[in-house]
Amino acid sequence: MRINILTKGFLSPTSRGWLFPILKNKPRLKELGIDIFFYFKYSEIIKSCDVVIVESKFVINDWSENKSSIFDLLKKLKTNSNKVFYYELNDSTFCWALEALPYVDKLLKPFIFKDKSNYCIPLYGNTIISDYYSKNKIIDNDEPSSKKNLKYLPVYLNKKDKDLLDKIQVGFNAAFADHSSNSNLWKYDYLNRFNRRFFSLYSKMLKSIKSFEYINPESKRSKDLSCRIWTDGYSKGIEYHRKQTSKILSDYISTDKLNRHDYFSEIRNSKVVVSPFGWGELNVPRDYEVALSGSILLKPDISHVDTWPDIFNKDTVVQYKWDLSNLLEMVQKVISNYEDYIGYAIRLQDQYKRYSFGRLGQEKFCNYFIKLMQN
Repeated sequence: MRINILTKGFLSPTSRGWLFPILKNKPRLKELGIDIFFYFKYSEIIKSCDVVIVESKFVINDWSENKSSIFDLLKKLKTNSNKVFYYELNDSTFCWALEALPYVDKLLKPFIFKDKSNYCIPLYGNTIISDYYSKNKIIDNDEPSSKKNLKYLPVYLNKKDKDLLDKIQVGFNAAFADHSSNSNLWKYDYLNRFNRRFFSLYSKMLKSIKSFEYINPESKRSKDLSCRIWTDGYSKGIEYHRKQTSKILSDYISTDKLNRHDYFSEIRNSKVVVSPFGWGELNVPRDYEVALSGSILLKPDISHVDTWPDIFNKDTVVQYKWDLSNLLEMVQKVISNYEDYIGYAIRLQDQYKRYSFGRLGQEKFCNYFIKLMQN
């Protein structure tokens, strides 16, 4: 099977998260009969394959400026003998690319709604959390505060198009990428930002997580709580959510951002890490960094999210209400009864290791990827 991928490379964080396991496992996939080729601009040769994958970052600017060109591209890529998949890299369950559904065989996302009927509902701010705050009169129902979101009107499917929902399927999330303190995926120094412009070069720089990066959850920790977050620049609902989180915790800790070294030092030494909603329900790479650190992860309820691998769930994450009414209560409860809750951190790291470390994780990814391409 030949798979051709149209990509912009490693320029965005979400692209780095999804390209990493494909590139790291490319030799093994070849052994299993899957040949993968990457392209950075359109050419006729791209259609000559079994599956074409168009990464959302490849056409991201055209969604607001020239949508019809995206549909024309998808139609051009389609032949009688291939499949065309669109891979949306948005961290949120919400999908910007619903209008592409008539032109593709699958629309893949790292995170989707378990209840796909949510894609037929106009959501305020185009996120389910902003919509929740709006409908419950927690925020005023006006325009989102982020300038980036002002140009987007609500995106949703008409009821007559419900038959297209089956095309929306779970791809894979960033569990397979390197989220360690030494990972060059997330470093923003000049050298790493420069190297990311060169696909072949940067592909050779990718490293797997080392065993010493997994900090034993039962190790001695001197700090009770950590929560380092940005609060500005999001849609109005998410911005409110993060500012309120910071306000609630302000009597106990500082939520100001730290440099990468100090941040890792803090979460490795913390019993509990709070991770509110951000661009998506799962914070990438933060939630994976917490899994590595062995801390107990506290998040808003994420039971509506369908993803793979599903390592963040009711058995591995202590969850609190979206209105934050029990956030402080849950923080105090977990810290006061730390020994009773340490099992969450142990289970989270164990599940994470099954996918992120060693040959077993490699085989899990390859088997899933092949099924995703063939089914």
